[in-house]
Amino acid sequence: MDDYFPKRHKRRIVELNIVPILDMLTTVIFFLLLSTSFMEYTKLTVPPSGTSVITDPLVPPPLGPRLILFRSSGKELRAMLTWSGAKPGEAQETVSISDLDGTRLSLLTATRKLSKEFLVKFPKEKTLQIGLDAKLPYQYLIAGMDGVRDSLPDIVLISPAEVAARSRQFKGSEAK
Repeated sequence: MDDYFPKRHKRRIVELNIVPILDMLTTVIFFLLLSTSFMEYTKLTVPPSGTSVITDPLVPPPLGPRLILFRSSGKELRAMLTWSGAKPGEAQETVSISDLDGTRLSLLTATRKLSKEFLVKFPKEKTLQIGLDAKLPYQYLIAGMDGVRDSLPDIVLISPAEVAARSRQFKGSEAK
């Protein structure tokens, strides 16, 4: 009968040697404890560098024109174009708020006028930063962009937070 069935082999239980694993964990824990306690001693305070920016006196500073659209009072929308550079300045137009289409067309005309006046003063400038107050409809931003597109084709959007800061700054200087 034994010839028909093979003999069963004893199963061997594999013992996992955990001593090297415990050694490694002890070393890692020891390393982490020491490295975090010595972290305070590795902070290095370096004084600011003494480098300076060399500016070319022949190249004028950039203008950085910005057109911001914000509500100046209950029924008025203000388009304010500001620029910096050698001769900083600003120009502004006020549009009365009526229905959406009427305000959009008035704003389109006002921004077109502002951009053309700016282009007469600075014919080489092609870039404009434009922003809209967060409480105004998005169509006003599109109307402003359409108004300046022919004069200043490179348009960069600025955040509503920056527009809010600039409009607060303007309203504060207007109250004085």
